[in-house]
Amino acid sequence: MFHENGPGHGLETFTYDRNMVPVKLPRWRSALIIAFSTAVVSLALLALTASLFSHDPSLHDEPMSDADWIVTGATLVVQAIALVLRVRWPVASMLLIAVLPLGLASVQPSSAFTLTVLPIIVSVFLTGLSNTVSRLSIWALFTAVIVASGQWVNSLGAGEENMIASAFGALGQAAIVVLLPLMPAVFIASQRALSAAQRETVNALTRERDAQIGEALARERSTMARELHDIAAHHLSGISLMAGAIARQIGTDPEVARDGALQIREQSRAILDDLRRLVGLLRDDDDQGLKTLATIADLVTAVRSSGAEVELQIQAGEGTDPGRRVGPLAQLAGYRMVQESLTNALRHAPGSSCTVVIDGADPEALHLTVCNTARDSTGEAQTTRSGETHTSGSGLGILGMVERAALIGGTCEAGPDENGGWVVQMTIPRDPDRGIS
Repeated sequence: MFHENGPGHGLETFTYDRNMVPVKLPRWRSALIIAFSTAVVSLALLALTASLFSHDPSLHDEPMSDADWIVTGATLVVQAIALVLRVRWPVASMLLIAVLPLGLASVQPSSAFTLTVLPIIVSVFLTGLSNTVSRLSIWALFTAVIVASGQWVNSLGAGEENMIASAFGALGQAAIVVLLPLMPAVFIASQRALSAAQRETVNALTRERDAQIGEALARERSTMARELHDIAAHHLSGISLMAGAIARQIGTDPEVARDGALQIREQSRAILDDLRRLVGLLRDDDDQGLKTLATIADLVTAVRSSGAEVELQIQAGEGTDPGRRVGPLAQLAGYRMVQESLTNALRHAPGSSCTVVIDGADPEALHLTVCNTARDSTGEAQTTRSGETHTSGSGLGILGMVERAALIGGTCEAGPDENGGWVVQMTIPRDPDRGIS
């Protein structure tokens, strides 16, 4: 069993379950444990004091009767019980624990009176943890006055003749009893408040990041709709033209009309294949979690399963993550660039060989490259701009990637390479505030 600072109520008490996992106890049970522990320690100190007094009478001015010991012990027990009240009334509990020794000094002054400060110290510390400095300062002052009054009354009742010296001594003891536990309690409470503020700042930044990601995902869905429209428009326009020609030729030239029908069938197969590939790449990913650089490998595997030839190369220092110090929004942008580049290669360069390179060796930035070499029906290499459409496409593929890169402070470029292929490159700056993770 152990104790730890809890939010707003002083110490929270924990125990372990059968799997050795810390479990927070209810507040009343926590208060009972603290009260019981305080009572045990106080009574143990009282017994030790009684033993010392019996062996060395010079330690006290006046001998203490059994009634003195009993009343003092009862006061310590009642003080410990009053600690339980802090769950509902922390300030009232602190004042009550301070008043009880004053009552003891008024009816039964004793040499063991000093032992009553232990429950007061515990109470002040716990109350300091659960209250602000501005709210606690006035009550801490009242507590110090009560403690000083009790000490002063006990000194006078025990035979002290110098009232002024006794008063200054009582004030000094009260200052120690109250300030000693109050200062660390206030420090711990302030640190806890600071941690809470930092957590709230992190939560606010997380909410802002999630909003940005949501906006990015919405734009991606719009892009998906445009891409689907481009594919359908390209093929369906051809089908419509061929269907019109067949209608005119079916009566005059059935053989030509038959060839046209076969072409319509091939066009229909082509549009279905393209739609399957695009939807497979650009389907809604909400149920699968946020896409990151780590999920590019899954994307490449999915593209390979459609029959495309894709190679993935990851370049990073040994034992390092290429996506280190790259935020989630930036990782999503990188993933989308690779996704859209592969999609465009499938659309406009069927049969091409694609290579995806994740270069994380640069400590200042992450570099992503997607290149493809298109092949025509004869197997000869030809230059095909995978970021643009052949016919009626929107031409917004490259523009969308550039805008996505600009959103995260990076750059994106696309164009033919020296070997006649097509290359898309994105540079993502690393975030120095994210440490090494």
